[in-house]
Amino acid sequence: DRKTVIRSFTIPRAVAVVAGGTYDGDVNAEKIVLEIEAGNEGSKWEIAQSPFMQDNAKTVSFESKFTLEGDKLHFYQNTVLDIYGKIFDHSDENELTRKK
Repeated sequence: DRKTVIRSFTIPRAVAVVAGGTYDGDVNAEKIVLEIEAGNEGSKWEIAQSPFMQDNAKTVSFESKFTLEGDKLHFYQNTVLDIYGKIFDHSDENELTRKK
């Protein structure tokens, strides 16, 4: 039973990301992994940007992965930026643990 996973957000510099993916697993499984992505050309899930951002500081792609296992949630995301012709990766990663 395939489920669609969507995450959308805006960045105050006139960038809007609508990222998505699918989840084929059981939502009651002990380990759940959700992966989403967005890109520009050729991606099913796209990034909208103002003309200025498109020409000078474009967001090229976005990917994110959430892993839920027991009382832990692991989060990873990476955004690829093209700022004035130079490619940069901006990554964030963390893990949350539920206290009982």
